[in-house]
Amino acid sequence: MSFKFKSLEFPIATTFFLSLTTILSLLKFITSLQTYNGIKAEHPEVSFSEIIVPILQLVPSQSIFYPWTFVTESFVEWSILTYALSVVVLYFGINFLEKHWNVNNESRVFSETVYFIIIVATVTNITTVLIEITVHMLSLSSSELTVPLKNGIFSLIMSFVVVLKQLTPEHNVKVFKTFSIRLRQLPFIVLSATLFVSIVTRSLKPVVPMFNNFYVSWFYLRYYQINTINDLLPSNSSRSTVRGDASDTFAFIQFFPVAAHRVLKPISRTTYHTAALIGLIRPFNDDDIESGNLRTIKRLNTASTTVTSEIADRRRQVALQVLGERVNANTNARPDLPETPEQTQN
Repeated sequence: MSFKFKSLEFPIATTFFLSLTTILSLLKFITSLQTYNGIKAEHPEVSFSEIIVPILQLVPSQSIFYPWTFVTESFVEWSILTYALSVVVLYFGINFLEKHWNVNNESRVFSETVYFIIIVATVTNITTVLIEITVHMLSLSSSELTVPLKNGIFSLIMSFVVVLKQLTPEHNVKVFKTFSIRLRQLPFIVLSATLFVSIVTRSLKPVVPMFNNFYVSWFYLRYYQINTINDLLPSNSSRSTVRGDASDTFAFIQFFPVAAHRVLKPISRTTYHTAALIGLIRPFNDDDIESGNLRTIKRLNTASTTVTSEIADRRRQVALQVLGERVNANTNARPDLPETPEQTQN
């Protein structure tokens, strides 16, 4: 179900999150304005931007008293500019998810998009607070723990970028009609830009929330999201759903340039085995990876009907190249000591 306004379409998920962002941001502004008007006579040195609303904003030192702020933080904007950015990102991002995701929702109240955004936003904010606390404990300083994170939409942007890379990796986006960016390169470009900003400003923002959001989103899609597979796999498949995306093209190292794979492989492998050892994830087997690769190829072939033949051929070549590399790796591996799935793909 969705609402239409002229040429714009508003699915229920889009309407919900846009309304939530608008209401919470407006409540934050009104509360801040009332507080500012009440104290500016006695404290003229206080600026409006310094007013904190801990019941809505995530303040590390007070988060234990307001645990719901781990969710609301992502939908509270502190300026007109960030609010406008959040409206654009949420509208196009959520509409994209609602249009392309085919997931098992038979026993769920909300669409997968709602669960994905709420889960990813909450875990992103929790990990960001933990990092903030750790850094300030190591530096023997806790003054900034009383300052709100002000993550807002920056704790969600990478979620949509990761999904774009997953679903349309070979699609090109033209920038200013002069040069194009392949969507599979977009996560690395965005992360590099945020790292540069953080270095210049000498701040943990925006690199910490953005990278946390990137990794949490990928982790959820890789190991936890439940997808229906009846229309993506051959009809003789005995399963109707599959958890996660075990395809080789969605491995963690595929988000980074080839030159960085040698360094990232042992790190990714260690993280994978550690997570499996403590029960955080279920290790992939060969059937999971084959299923994931088949789904990827089927999805790319389906999408090729709406793109040029050149782009469609390039998409198929990339998927087949990754599959070929995996087949060669399995052939060269010792039969009595097979490599783990994550070793061959990460």
